[in-house]
Amino acid sequence: MDRFLTRRITIIFVSVLSVFRGLLAAKLQLHPDEAYYWLWSRYLDTGYYDHPPMVAYFIRLTTLFSQAEFWVRFSGLAGAVIMSVLLWTLVQRMFNNEKISAASVMVFNALPLTMSGTLIMTPDIPAFFFWALAIFFYWELVRTQQPRYWYFTGIAFGLALLSKYTAVLFAPCLLLFVAMSDERRWLKTIHPYASFLLGCLFFLPVVYWNSQHQWISFSFQIGHGLAGKAMSLGNVLEYCGGQALVAGPFVWLFGMIAAVVFFFRKDKAALYLSCMSLPLILFFAATSLKKVAGPNWPAFAYFTFSILVSKYLIEGKRAARFAWGMAVAVNLLLTGVVLLHAGYSILPLSRWNKDWAQADATNFFYGWRELGSFIEKHPELKFAITLSHQYSPEITYYTHEKVFGWVDRDRTRVSQFNYWKFPDALRGEQGVYVYLEDDGVGPYTTYFNSVGEKISLTIMRNNFRLRKYQLIPGRGFALHDRAEGVPERP
Repeated sequence: MDRFLTRRITIIFVSVLSVFRGLLAAKLQLHPDEAYYWLWSRYLDTGYYDHPPMVAYFIRLTTLFSQAEFWVRFSGLAGAVIMSVLLWTLVQRMFNNEKISAASVMVFNALPLTMSGTLIMTPDIPAFFFWALAIFFYWELVRTQQPRYWYFTGIAFGLALLSKYTAVLFAPCLLLFVAMSDERRWLKTIHPYASFLLGCLFFLPVVYWNSQHQWISFSFQIGHGLAGKAMSLGNVLEYCGGQALVAGPFVWLFGMIAAVVFFFRKDKAALYLSCMSLPLILFFAATSLKKVAGPNWPAFAYFTFSILVSKYLIEGKRAARFAWGMAVAVNLLLTGVVLLHAGYSILPLSRWNKDWAQADATNFFYGWRELGSFIEKHPELKFAITLSHQYSPEITYYTHEKVFGWVDRDRTRVSQFNYWKFPDALRGEQGVYVYLEDDGVGPYTTYFNSVGEKISLTIMRNNFRLRKYQLIPGRGFALHDRAEGVPERP
């Protein structure tokens, strides 16, 4: 086992997985979540209903010269490589141990969270990246005792806040470490407080946007994350199952043991790693008593978590090192099969069970290009209305922005579309209402001044029917519009 834990093998390992993810990034159609965030990048702002704006900035930057799927996702692919370099450097400066460095980078890259999460462009990607950068900069402060690293940490913290609201948990996790170590001496200086304020300055544009929109994004996320019904331990078990999926079953089991063990050891580096992992995972376990936290919500924890599990097992006996290899191999096998199925449909689910095939989460990568191409065959159509804030951007993307995607705001949840306005120039044009056959919609005169004949489109995957769309063409946008206005497209 030890002979594989070298810098050279690690570079090969990361390179192979990066190429694999890159090929899938170019092949797979945009996931509905990605299409929604891509649309944000076409209308840049300092805030959005669902999240802070950094994901839109990242997508806009990487799609300056091409709107292809690969470039929409490029930030995630590049971010995983950069975080791997940060992770290697961090472990070397903590422990000066090439085996632990190699093992940590391999665990990190083999996490289902990394394998699939960095392939789908969401706010988690910039948030994860800046969280990792803040982790790295703070350890440089511990290592060098140079105050300037407080401010580098503050900047990274602020940029993480601009990516996802839950990045605010970096502050209490770090404060816990400072209070439990001799680094508490810094609390007698101005630097930690100035660093925190510096981070908050980067977040001010989001605060301002919310102040101009009835604080709606803050309210939505608080309700989305913390609201719930009666407390249930079953929710916590469901949450733990989700964590075992995103980290891998054996990595999560050994990592949790390592996080608890190192939390009580007199080892500053190990304590730092535990403080930046364990409280985050436990916090969302506690909130899950009322409402199950999403599997990706504590994603930031798994940067340092990868080091914890690797240090714990690689420094152990032969059986422990074997357990590390087994944990990584299981992750690669399970995630590899899922991703290969996403890209090449290698699992004949429709033969095994029709319900499994219909519930297959990888179906979300299929059918959007076909829908866009079908609508493009009717050049008279200038806009499309759907029941989903995610499906409408898919139409906009796969018609190459020739068709303006919009939502039926009276029949779908509140989204960023509620803060945009339907363009006046398109009100008299022909459009189409697109819905799934099981959706309850109508009467169609609600949407158009006049309507045409219904058209059906069936989307297939390996001879299995995924969806059947109903398309109602019409002329003249008739829905009531209550939005504040949409900016001109650059």
